Amino acid sequence: MKQTNLFRLSGFLFTVLCVFAVLFNSCKKDEDKPNVDQYEPNNSITEASLVAFNAEINAWLTDKDDVDFYKFSGTASGKLDLLKFMLTNNSPDANFTITIYNKNKEEIAQAPYAGSGVNLNCQMTTNEAEFYVKVSGKDATSYPANYTLMVGFANVADKFEPNDNITTAALFPLNKVEECNLLPGDIDFFKIQDLSKENVWDVYEVKLVNKSTDMSPAMSFFDASKTEIEGLETIAGQGKDITKQIFMKSGADNAQYLKIYTLSPLVTIPANYTLEVVKKNLNEASEPNDTYSTAQEITVSGTYQGTVVKKMGIDLKGDYVEDGDIDFIKVIVPAGKRFGFTVSGINIKYDRYSPVYYSTGVPEIFGSKNRDTDSWMTTTWGAINSVAYYYFAFKSTADLAIWSIDIEIKD
Repeated sequence: MKQTNLFRLSGFLFTVLCVFAVLFNSCKKDEDKPNVDQYEPNNSITEASLVAFNAEINAWLTDKDDVDFYKFSGTASGKLDLLKFMLTNNSPDANFTITIYNKNKEEIAQAPYAGSGVNLNCQMTTNEAEFYVKVSGKDATSYPANYTLMVGFANVADKFEPNDNITTAALFPLNKVEECNLLPGDIDFFKIQDLSKENVWDVYEVKLVNKSTDMSPAMSFFDASKTEIEGLETIAGQGKDITKQIFMKSGADNAQYLKIYTLSPLVTIPANYTLEVVKKNLNEASEPNDTYSTAQEITVSGTYQGTVVKKMGIDLKGDYVEDGDIDFIKVIVPAGKRFGFTVSGINIKYDRYSPVYYSTGVPEIFGSKNRDTDSWMTTTWGAINSVAYYYFAFKSTADLAIWSIDIEIKD
C-alpha cells in the first residue's frame, strides 16, 4: 500500500516537473523572441504600412538586416510647406537612418546615420502629400532595436500660398503690411493691381523688410502680359531690405507682377519678411485724362498744373514712344473771344491740336513742341466767331515732370 502511494506521488511530482519545464522553456523562448510590432510585415515598399501624418509609430528592427517601410498619405493643399521627420532612438546602441521616397516610389532623399543612441530629425519642403519612408539601422550590438517615428507638416506656409509661379500669383492688398516667408527653394509671386480708377498712372512703392539675417532677397517685376520688365530687378545682401519704386496704370486691364526670392543657398527656415505696396497719389485729381476724349476741361483764365508720372519710352531708333503718361487738357473758348497761353516745365514736351468747332470733333494735331528746358514760351492769339475747342497733350522725357500752362481768355 505504501509502495503504491509512493509511486503515485512520484508520478505526480514528475508531472509537475514536466509542466514547470515546459513553462520555463516557453517563457525563455518568449523572452528571447524578437519583438514584432503591429506594422509588420513591412519589409519592402510594396508592403509599406499606411500611417496617418502626425501619428506616432512605435516599432522595432529585429536585426541589422531588418527594414521598415511606411506610407504617409493625405490631401495635397498645393501649398509649399515643411515636412518634418522625427525619429526618437529608444535603444542606446542603435544607429538609425531614414530614406524618403515620393508617391511613385522613387528615392528622393536619405538622411545621414544619426549615431548610436542619437535621435534623427530632418525636414524637406514640398507641396505634395504622399510619401514612403524606410527606417533602417546599423552598428547595434544587440537587437531588437526600438524607435518611435512621427512624420507631419510644420504648417509654416504663409496666407498667400500657393503662389510659387506667376500663374498662381496672389493679389496683394495696397497700403497694408503683410507677413510672408520663403522656404528653401521657394519663390513668391504677387499681383499688384489698383482698381480704384481706370487708366491712371501713379507711383507705387514696394517695400520688403527682411526679418532673416541670412536671407539675401531679390525682387523682379513683370508687366500685365507676364513679361519681365527690364531694369527693375533688385538684389540686396544678407539681412538687407529692399525698397523699389514702380510706375503702374490703374484699372482692370493693368497690373504688374512681383517675384520675390532669395539668393542665399541656405537660410533660416522659414525666411521671414514683411511686404508693403504703397500708392503715392502723385498724379493730379483730374485723371484720367490720357486721351483727348477724357481731357480736362478749362473754361476760364488761370494757371493750371499737372504731373506726367511716367516718361515716354524710346524705341530702337532712338525716337520717343508715347507709352507713358499723357495729360490732355481741353480749352473751351467762347465765340468772339481771344485765347492766349504760355507753357512751361522742365523735361516737358507738348502737342497742340488745331481748334475744332464742335465738342465731339476729333482734333488734328497742329504742331509738336519739343523743348527740354523751361527757358522758352509760346503765345498764340486768334479771333474766332464761334465756340472753339483747343487741345494740348503734355508728355515728358523724365518721370514725375510737372507742367504748367497759363491761359488767358479775353475779348
